[in-house]
Amino acid sequence: MTTERSLADALVARLRQLTVRTLLWYTAATLLGFAALSEVLARHALGRSADVIESLLGMYADPAGERTTVAPDMLTSALLGVGNDARFVILRTVDSNDGMPKVYYLSPGMPAKLIEQAGQASSPDAVRREMVTSVTGPGWPLLYHRAAGDFDLYVSASRWPMVLALGGLVALSLLWLPIVAWAAHRAVRTSTADTLRPLQTLVEETHGIRPTELSRRVTAPTGVAELTGVGHAINDLVARVEGAHLALAQFTADVSHELRTPLTHLRAQAQWALDERRTPEELRESLGAIGTSVDQACQLIEGLLLIARGDSRELTPRVRDFDLGVIADEVAELGGVMCVDKPVAVTTDHPGAITAHGDPAYTRQILLNFVSNAARHTPSGHIVVAVRRAAASVIAEVRDSGTGIAAEHLPRVFDRFYRVEASRSRVHGGAGLGLAIARTLAHTQRARVDATSTEGAGSTFILDLAADRSAWEARPIPATALPLS
Repeated sequence: MTTERSLADALVARLRQLTVRTLLWYTAATLLGFAALSEVLARHALGRSADVIESLLGMYADPAGERTTVAPDMLTSALLGVGNDARFVILRTVDSNDGMPKVYYLSPGMPAKLIEQAGQASSPDAVRREMVTSVTGPGWPLLYHRAAGDFDLYVSASRWPMVLALGGLVALSLLWLPIVAWAAHRAVRTSTADTLRPLQTLVEETHGIRPTELSRRVTAPTGVAELTGVGHAINDLVARVEGAHLALAQFTADVSHELRTPLTHLRAQAQWALDERRTPEELRESLGAIGTSVDQACQLIEGLLLIARGDSRELTPRVRDFDLGVIADEVAELGGVMCVDKPVAVTTDHPGAITAHGDPAYTRQILLNFVSNAARHTPSGHIVVAVRRAAASVIAEVRDSGTGIAAEHLPRVFDRFYRVEASRSRVHGGAGLGLAIARTLAHTQRARVDATSTEGAGSTFILDLAADRSAWEARPIPATALPLS
């Protein structure tokens, strides 16, 4: 099995490589820069020497007489003084009276004299090369040449001082580079540990959140913006998990409670019917009660399965344009049947044909659930199924004059198994799933449900549908809705 490195070790290794590479490049650049700068400064110094020599030669004038030299004796002494810091030679080639070229020269440490084209030198060029070579010497010297009128100035200096200085700098770099690299490594490790400490704290706090301690949260802010974002994301995730855990616990308790009633009744009726003293008529009544309990259990299970399929995105609505006014009329007619034994008038309020975009079967079921809920909680008065257009939506409302819902209960009326004691008690029947099913069917077709109510003055349940295909496509898909093909 591959052993993974910690983030701190990975960062330290990476930063160490970058640090060593940077130090090497910096050292190389420094040495090259020092060498280039030394060369430039040395050439500049030779140029300054050439400037001094040229300024002295400007004072030169050939003296009268047969003996001709490069400069008078006093000027020669001045020129020879320049050679303290640099070696130089001054050459001048002239044609003599006999037409033969002659070369004059002046160099430190030598008297001014005439070298004629004779002897060992075969030509004036050979004389020039010999004199320049004698000035520069062996090795790798610097040579500066300048033409000044009839004169050629050659100034030379040795590179050995620069080489020795560069060698000293290299030695110093080799001595200090490992020490600097080690110090940088220690600094990188310390800085990385300090930077990652909030991350380690975040990991430890996240590990400390147990299934039995979902109310705990990690510390945020952490001092690092990115880690603070991670901390908030973890807290949001834990909050959702806690909500889902509480909802599951409540759901399990509600299902157990809802199934216990019909099953208990079913068992009691079965035990009562098994008594041999029961008459055929009593047996038929008992079997009827058993059938009713079975129907209640089946309705509860079917409702739960429908909600579960909606939550897992397994419902496939058949979305198309349909006439919402026709569905409103059908639902109102069925609502009248529900209220046949009560002084409640069920009517419609719509301008006639009005087109909506969604699943007509799901829409009919939603409105029936609204009307059924209104019929249970409206002892007298009226129930109105209204339809109207609003911008890119079509709104269907079921308004009643019933008992209403208290403000503190209104946000949870669409939760499964949620009952308001005053208006949704078991006296009215039902398992508390009708409105939860309505919300599931609405979300599946990208519709929205809502409710408004005034306690003691009735309630209004609202279904918001898309008016056409384009409006439907522009709507966001709710968390429990199915992406349609």
